[in-house]
Amino acid sequence: MMKWLICAVVATTLLCVAPLSAQADEKAYVPAIKVVFEVRSPQGDLRSFQRAGEPPTYWAQELPVVQGDELTINPMITTGGAELAELRVRLDNDELSSKAEPPWRVKVNTADVEAGYHMVEVWAATKKPNAMENSATATFLVVPETDPLLRALGGATAESGPPVTDEERLACTIRSRDPKADEQLTEAAAPTTVSKATLFFVSAGPAVREFFYTLTRDGRVTYVSPKLPIETHVLLEPRNEEGQGQEPGRLIFTMRAGDGAGRFGAPAWVTVDVKALEAAE
Repeated sequence: MMKWLICAVVATTLLCVAPLSAQADEKAYVPAIKVVFEVRSPQGDLRSFQRAGEPPTYWAQELPVVQGDELTINPMITTGGAELAELRVRLDNDELSSKAEPPWRVKVNTADVEAGYHMVEVWAATKKPNAMENSATATFLVVPETDPLLRALGGATAESGPPVTDEERLACTIRSRDPKADEQLTEAAAPTTVSKATLFFVSAGPAVREFFYTLTRDGRVTYVSPKLPIETHVLLEPRNEEGQGQEPGRLIFTMRAGDGAGRFGAPAWVTVDVKALEAAE
């Protein structure tokens, strides 16, 4: 069971780093890699989410991909003049492409992709000495057409048009009032443990007016909240004797921040390990 409390918010920033490397006598460029997705409906239109009477929000990184959509993976490679030796594209560790020459674009029919989060990895190497190489990853969420998340976003396909680029303005992160949980949230590779009632909140910039959150287990969205004011806190707790709270196990906790006009930025999401109440510290 989820409970909502009223508290305050703080701002956040995101940082991206591109690696470079140099040898003593000659530059040995490490490929700089960016993974870009393009999503189109089965009819060939850009995937969009539109509510009646509101402008459409076109698909942005990590918004849901509806099963049956065509996902195009666009690797963008910079080698600083070094010749590219090979580029490989993997989806959930299954190799989709391995090439030494462009084009690098790879198309995926998501009708055969299971619902849930999936990871794309792009690996590239140059012909410089010592086999200079690098890789980049990106994730996307696939949901069936009947998923409640689509009803929350508005899943109608509108006419093709330019994407809405509000990702930075409507970016958010997930924080916690519990010091231990908040410390775990800052460690991207580590799950956050919920072994007692734990307060979470959205941290975002001044453009954000509302948010909603989802809970996902085993690739299925199990709960979609209503739109909530940004000062609302979310209480996650292990299942108690009265049957309130979350079952033990791993879930994905996702928040999306909006501007109050139907536009939502890319989601922030964390992995949460819910412990049985009797095992709580």
